[in-house]
Amino acid sequence: MKIARAALDAIRSHGGEGYPHEICGVMVGPRGARLVTEVKRARNIVVERARDRYEIDPRDHIRIQREADAANMDIVGYYHSHPDHPAQASRFDTERAWAGYVYLIVAVHQGQPVDANAFVADKDGGPFQPEPLEIV
Repeated sequence: MKIARAALDAIRSHGGEGYPHEICGVMVGPRGARLVTEVKRARNIVVERARDRYEIDPRDHIRIQREADAANMDIVGYYHSHPDHPAQASRFDTERAWAGYVYLIVAVHQGQPVDANAFVADKDGGPFQPEPLEIV
């Protein structure tokens, strides 16, 4: 997946701001391209386990999808943070994956974003395969 430097920086900043909780959002880009040009923050509706779980607020998801459609853009994938854990997909992440979308995870240690990795699943529920990131 290609990602604009500003989009990746925005994800990393969001992760640092949300620490020690997981943050989440949606990555969008031009129709038909696996290119992220914008990121849209979303609310994490998981309250009890916000340090190690996330779920995008469905209202945010619908709003972001409508905004993307109106701008002739696609949802490329989703991002979230792993506070004080590596930027590797957990079992929880994998089981909830939708096929064809890119999932970007940013590791945030003691409030500082340190690493990011992307994954994609060929079928709903995984398994995930690494997705190379190209910063453009």
